[in-house]
Amino acid sequence: MQDDLITRLKQLKIVHRGEVELSHAGPSDYYIDIKKAYGDAEAFDLMAKRLGEKIPNRTNCIAASGHGGLPLAGALSVLYKRNLSLVRTELKDHGLLKYIDGYVPSEGDRVAIVDDVFTTGRTLQKVINIITPTGAEIVGCYVFVKRGEGQLSVPVESLLRVEDLL
Repeated sequence: MQDDLITRLKQLKIVHRGEVELSHAGPSDYYIDIKKAYGDAEAFDLMAKRLGEKIPNRTNCIAASGHGGLPLAGALSVLYKRNLSLVRTELKDHGLLKYIDGYVPSEGDRVAIVDDVFTTGRTLQKVINIITPTGAEIVGCYVFVKRGEGQLSVPVESLLRVEDLL
C-alpha cells in the first residue's frame, strides 16, 4: 500500500548518507530529510493523506511543533477539517508569550499530535506536556517516519519505519 509513496520518497533522495548531528540523539551516519519531501506537492499530498488515515475519526484537533511537524499538521488540519494547534516547546521572549497559537484545546477535545520523524520522542513529549494541562484528551502521536524507540506517555503510530527508506 505504501510502495508508491516509498518509491517517490526514494526518487526525491530524502535519505542523506554521511555523518550528521541529530538534535536530540547525537551523531548518526544518515539523515532523513522529510522537509525535502514537503517541497514536492505530489509527495506531500500522499504523506498527509496516508498519515491522516491513521488518526482516529473522533479527533477534532491536530497539534504539532517545529519545522518538521507544523507543515504536516497544517496539511492534515485542512484535509480532514480539524482544528490546528501550533505548539511552541520553548516560550519566546516576545509577542503574547504563550505556548499554543491557533486553536487552544480544552476539556472535551481530542487531540492528535503529529511530527515528521520520531527518534527519541523528546519533542513530542514536550508537546504532550504542554497540551495535557488544557484538559483535552491526547489520542496519540502520529509520525511519518519512526527511526528510534523512545518511550512516550501516549501511544505512537508511524506511517513508515526508517528501514522502509534505507
